[in-house]
Amino acid sequence: MADVTTAAVAARIIADAGIDRVFGLPGGEVLVLIDELRKAGVDFVQMRHESNAGLAAAVYGKLRGQPGVVVATLGPGAANLLLPMSNAWLDQEPLVAITAQIPDEFPAAHTHQKLPLHEIFRPVSRYVSAVTAGNVSAVVPRALAASITRPFGAVYLTLSAREALVPAARSDAEPRRSIGSTLAVPGGDPAVAARRLRDRLASAERPLVLVGLGFHPANTHRLQRWLAAWDLPVAVTPKVKGVVDETAPNFVGVVGGMAADGLMCEAIAAADLRIGVGLDPVEIDKTWHEELPIHWVLEAPNACDVSPPGVELVEHASLLDALASEDVPRSWAAPFASFQQRRRALLDGHASVPGTMWPGDIIRALAGVAPPETIVTTDVGSHKYLFGQFWPSRQPETFWMSNGLSGMAYGLSAAIGAKLARPEAPVLAAVGDGGFSMNAQELETADRVGARFVTIVLEDGSYSLIKLAQENRKLAPYRMDFGRIDTVKMAEACGVEALRTSDPGELASAASLALAEGRSLVIAVPVNYEDYRRMF
Repeated sequence: MADVTTAAVAARIIADAGIDRVFGLPGGEVLVLIDELRKAGVDFVQMRHESNAGLAAAVYGKLRGQPGVVVATLGPGAANLLLPMSNAWLDQEPLVAITAQIPDEFPAAHTHQKLPLHEIFRPVSRYVSAVTAGNVSAVVPRALAASITRPFGAVYLTLSAREALVPAARSDAEPRRSIGSTLAVPGGDPAVAARRLRDRLASAERPLVLVGLGFHPANTHRLQRWLAAWDLPVAVTPKVKGVVDETAPNFVGVVGGMAADGLMCEAIAAADLRIGVGLDPVEIDKTWHEELPIHWVLEAPNACDVSPPGVELVEHASLLDALASEDVPRSWAAPFASFQQRRRALLDGHASVPGTMWPGDIIRALAGVAPPETIVTTDVGSHKYLFGQFWPSRQPETFWMSNGLSGMAYGLSAAIGAKLARPEAPVLAAVGDGGFSMNAQELETADRVGARFVTIVLEDGSYSLIKLAQENRKLAPYRMDFGRIDTVKMAEACGVEALRTSDPGELASAASLALAEGRSLVIAVPVNYEDYRRMF
């Protein structure tokens, strides 16, 4: 029997874990690994920038309940992965990055493309290792498992081009197996925790349930059953939009720095009992989570393995089942009705400049035609605040943004990963013209790999979110605007149909048809940046 190379063993372990796609950019130092992945039946999604590949891989993996895998070469290829690795670390997305590195046996004076990669990535990784012929059978399964252990996060491996070709040591120390999400058994007693929570609710006049990133979507039905049976007011952070129906009467809004944030902070302060179900401060850009008392209900550590001191972890599924068997402690007569009304009213308005569209009309036009199962991804900017607060998510895992890190160029990349993970679901990417100009070329990637979705580009000709902050701080207007790049022509240059409109009806009609037909379409929508101010 011929010797099996290190790269072949690594590829086989990845395939045996149920991973059918990896993302990345080719490079001479990883050609052998890419070829072995091909032989193992693992597709290589070739993208146009390593950062975009890593973002897409993480979303793909999380939607499929497995590690996302990104492959890049050494040096600059590896360096470009710092953004998606950091995003995965803070936003709890399972990502395994595998890059090349200079072989250890090269002379110390050989510094061409040599970076201290392990040292660079270790602070934002749950596990870091070099893959060798002697350890591949142990290290690769360990890396896959580490990324999908709660809280999810990033893992980094190096495999030199020379080591990839070395025959691997035969080892059965860690048999190949499917990798599934794992959760360390929490120590809290669910029945005791349920009674304690019920007792606290019995004396609360204005309770507010705050659901965050640490809540697993697999428990969505249990959460919705409890909230509906007890008629509890609820708010969510952006990364878990959809675990509650945001069109339901008890939905108060989205917390964590989105549009209407001042209003939402008022609502949080007005509550006399705040219940943090999986609430993770990584999504919160203010400090109310430290300044106000919160009844924490966590089943896993928060991002970066940080948890509030003294909080006992308790399994959410068992806790919610225990709550279902408890009597409703009391009734609450819509204690946040005034906040809900004020929040809804923020969508009302009209464009202040002819030829532009009122931001609220964008939300209403698209939400009116997108099926509930539509997956929405956003980039970072004013439009993120808009969609994060007002997009009416109704199903879990249908809303994706970079929020713990808040890195630009996320929207298009995430849409590619989402569409490949769930090809049957309609996908809508909402991006600003600033972010769109960073990676519009990935439209060609999306079309090439069959990930077809609708992209809405909100054009305001500036980094409007930062421009508004500059104005609020009474600073001189400086370097926030940029020249116009034709969105329609950019899309068409990538082989994607596009149009520009300031008419909500035309926007709704075009988006509806493209979503129904499952084809790519870019719709540019001019917006006056000052109109965002009226909603924020």
